[in-house]
Amino acid sequence: MSQVGYKNLVYLNSSNPINAVKEVRKAITKSDIHDLEVDLSGMNLLDAVKVLAMTSSYLYQKLPEEKLRFRFISTDIKNIISQLSLKNLEMVV
Repeated sequence: MSQVGYKNLVYLNSSNPINAVKEVRKAITKSDIHDLEVDLSGMNLLDAVKVLAMTSSYLYQKLPEEKLRFRFISTDIKNIISQLSLKNLEMVV
Protein backbone atom coordinates (compact mmCIF):
# COMPACT_ATOMS: atom_id res chain seq x y z
CA MET A 1 0.00 0.00 0.00
CA SER A 2 1.41 3.35 -0.93
CA GLN A 3 0.02 6.80 -0.32
CA VAL A 4 0.92 9.85 -2.37
CA GLY A 5 0.02 13.44 -2.98
CA TYR A 6 -2.25 15.78 -1.12
CA LYS A 7 -4.80 13.01 -0.68
CA ASN A 8 -4.14 9.62 0.75
CA LEU A 9 -4.30 7.67 -2.47
CA VAL A 10 -4.20 3.96 -1.72
CA TYR A 11 -2.91 1.76 -4.54
CA LEU A 12 -3.93 -1.82 -3.90
CA ASN A 13 -0.95 -4.10 -4.35
CA SER A 14 -2.96 -7.29 -4.15
CA SER A 15 -5.10 -8.83 -6.88
CA ASN A 16 -6.68 -10.98 -4.17
CA PRO A 17 -9.92 -9.25 -3.05
CA ILE A 18 -9.60 -10.42 0.57
CA ASN A 19 -6.09 -9.00 0.92
CA ALA A 20 -7.16 -5.81 -0.85
CA VAL A 21 -10.01 -5.32 1.63
CA LYS A 22 -7.53 -5.71 4.48
CA GLU A 23 -5.37 -2.98 2.94
CA VAL A 24 -8.35 -0.63 2.61
CA ARG A 25 -9.51 -1.31 6.17
CA LYS A 26 -6.02 -0.53 7.45
CA ALA A 27 -6.01 2.73 5.48
CA ILE A 28 -9.45 3.67 6.84
CA THR A 29 -8.28 3.24 10.42
CA LYS A 30 -5.04 5.18 9.83
CA SER A 31 -6.30 8.07 7.70
CA ASP A 32 -8.98 10.69 7.72
CA ILE A 33 -11.73 9.29 5.49
CA HIS A 34 -12.21 12.73 3.90
CA ASP A 35 -8.70 12.52 2.42
CA LEU A 36 -8.79 8.85 1.46
CA GLU A 37 -9.07 7.62 -2.11
CA VAL A 38 -8.66 4.00 -3.24
CA ASP A 39 -7.25 3.13 -6.66
CA LEU A 40 -8.75 -0.11 -7.98
CA SER A 41 -7.48 0.33 -11.54
CA GLY A 42 -5.11 -2.64 -11.20
CA MET A 43 -7.97 -5.06 -10.52
CA ASN A 44 -10.45 -6.73 -12.81
CA LEU A 45 -14.09 -5.64 -12.65
CA LEU A 46 -15.41 -8.55 -10.56
CA ASP A 47 -12.65 -8.35 -7.96
CA ALA A 48 -13.06 -4.59 -7.72
CA VAL A 49 -16.80 -5.01 -7.07
CA LYS A 50 -16.05 -7.59 -4.35
CA VAL A 51 -13.59 -5.21 -2.69
CA LEU A 52 -16.04 -2.32 -2.85
CA ALA A 53 -18.95 -4.36 -1.47
CA MET A 54 -16.93 -5.65 1.48
CA THR A 55 -15.33 -2.27 2.13
CA SER A 56 -18.69 -0.50 1.92
CA SER A 57 -20.11 -2.78 4.62
CA TYR A 58 -17.10 -2.20 6.86
CA LEU A 59 -17.24 1.55 6.37
CA TYR A 60 -20.97 1.66 7.11
CA GLN A 61 -20.37 -0.09 10.44
CA LYS A 62 -17.52 2.25 11.42
CA LEU A 63 -18.54 5.58 9.87
CA PRO A 64 -22.13 5.35 8.56
CA GLU A 65 -22.29 8.97 7.37
CA GLU A 66 -19.04 8.93 5.38
CA LYS A 67 -18.25 8.04 1.76
CA LEU A 68 -15.22 6.30 0.33
CA ARG A 69 -13.85 7.64 -2.94
CA PHE A 70 -12.35 5.23 -5.43
CA ARG A 71 -10.85 5.11 -8.92
CA PHE A 72 -11.37 2.46 -11.54
CA ILE A 73 -10.43 2.20 -15.20
CA SER A 74 -13.99 1.74 -16.45
CA THR A 75 -17.21 3.57 -15.63
CA ASP A 76 -19.07 0.26 -16.00
CA ILE A 77 -18.47 -0.29 -12.32
CA LYS A 78 -20.83 2.62 -11.53
CA ASN A 79 -23.78 0.69 -12.99
CA ILE A 80 -23.00 -2.40 -10.95
CA ILE A 81 -22.57 -0.47 -7.71
CA SER A 82 -25.82 1.42 -8.23
CA GLN A 83 -27.68 -1.89 -8.52
CA LEU A 84 -26.14 -3.06 -5.23
CA SER A 85 -27.25 0.11 -3.40
CA LEU A 86 -23.78 0.86 -2.06
CA LYS A 87 -24.54 4.49 -1.27
CA ASN A 88 -21.36 5.21 0.66
CA LEU A 89 -19.08 4.86 -2.36
CA GLU A 90 -18.15 7.61 -4.79
CA MET A 91 -16.25 7.14 -8.04
CA VAL A 92 -13.75 9.83 -8.97
CA VAL A 93 -12.58 10.32 -12.50
